[in-house]
Amino acid sequence: MDLLERARALAACPLFGGLAPAVVVRLAERARADTLERGERRTTDDTVWVVAAGSLAVAVREHRGDVATASLVRKRGAGATTGTALGVIRIVRPATPPIEVVAETTSVLIGLAADDVRDVLDEDPAALTALADRLAALLMS
Repeated sequence: MDLLERARALAACPLFGGLAPAVVVRLAERARADTLERGERRTTDDTVWVVAAGSLAVAVREHRGDVATASLVRKRGAGATTGTALGVIRIVRPATPPIEVVAETTSVLIGLAADDVRDVLDEDPAALTALADRLAALLMS
């Protein structure tokens, strides 16, 4: 997935919809695409994930030693489909428990290191404000 495709996937995410195109491109430059096959897992320990395609089961990560299958995770959480952003709250509140996702179908995720997102938002207070406004609007809808 090239830079333009990563930028398009980020811009299509409702949470990032209010960001200036230059900010989206800066994020896309630092992002990586990750294809998950059914059953593969990722966490938001240190990464923000945007679902570019596919379907994932999502739950708060538990350290019980269970093997996280899609059906087990689905029982404890919710789903995520194209356009969903995962782990963004950990950018501003790192103490928030990480979540775990399991691919229900072949899925493409755009990964952004949490530190990279913090850097971009620190460099551009208008971007931070736009992201906060968009998050508030999404939470109220």
